[in-house]
Amino acid sequence: MADLATSYMGLKLRNPIIVSSSDLTKTTEGIIRCYDAGAGAVVLKSLFEEQFLIRENIEGEDGIIYPEALDYLRRGGLLEYAPEKICQMIEEAKKEINIPIIASINCQSPRLWPSYARQFEEAGADGLELNIYFLPISLDSPGAEYEEYHLKILEEVKKAVSIPVAVKLMSQLTSIPYLGYKLARAGCDALVLFNWFVEPDIDVKNLKTRNIIGKGNFYQSLRWVALLAGRVDCDVASSGGVRKAEDVIKQILAGASAVQVCTILYEQKFEVIKNILSEVEAWMEKHKNATIDDFKGELSFKMQELTFKGVGEADAYFRAQYLKAYSRAK
Repeated sequence: MADLATSYMGLKLRNPIIVSSSDLTKTTEGIIRCYDAGAGAVVLKSLFEEQFLIRENIEGEDGIIYPEALDYLRRGGLLEYAPEKICQMIEEAKKEINIPIIASINCQSPRLWPSYARQFEEAGADGLELNIYFLPISLDSPGAEYEEYHLKILEEVKKAVSIPVAVKLMSQLTSIPYLGYKLARAGCDALVLFNWFVEPDIDVKNLKTRNIIGKGNFYQSLRWVALLAGRVDCDVASSGGVRKAEDVIKQILAGASAVQVCTILYEQKFEVIKNILSEVEAWMEKHKNATIDDFKGELSFKMQELTFKGVGEADAYFRAQYLKAYSRAK
């Protein structure tokens, strides 16, 4: 029988399937359901600083947080304390399950990142996922400024905790490999590719802009997992667009140490996790892979480099594959 156990961020997982940050993981009951369904780990619904403020009923009459109230809370240090319910949820869940619980944080105030991280560690979280969102829209800010922002957050959090820390990146970055390399050098334990936030849309009838829920792009994630795995000194996890067991296998072949799932659980319910794991196990046995490590990264860019004499030839290989695909499409 194939062994599905794997290591991610230095944590031992019974299998590579992680339920990603979502409403599915925002309660103790939801976390336990993920565990019973067979998940290898869970990432809690992300704590957004703005959502915390709204929950604490300090918003204005029109649903807008008064700047004066926000400044007052920050100056007084009142936001230093993470919502008690989340810490309590971690403590309760740890008593019921024995898979890693990874807390997720998204802050705007620089000092709140390490503050919340420390509190979640004390509550029993096994790891942290830094849900960083910083859309590059300024005409005056170079790409290096956004990269430095990620590094600063990671470094401050790493000073505050001893548990492993992952950074969930967005795809709109100047150089994902370079930033990934720098984050790994700064102590990042894993990179999660990618963060799928809301997307812009336009209501042509009412002439208004609006937001729609972003959808994960499986192939975009697959590409960058393959390009980073084995080339940065930390684990790489995929996030977005996984629909079936074959997708999980592809991500692991590309080099993913773990695969985050979410949408498929809404569509096919929690039972789909066991079905996926059963099919992955069957594939491993068919291909004589006793463990996940036996085939992890087998088709990554790093392994393609080793197949040829040097990076230049590996680059040519990928270029040739692109040209073949493009020609067929025509």
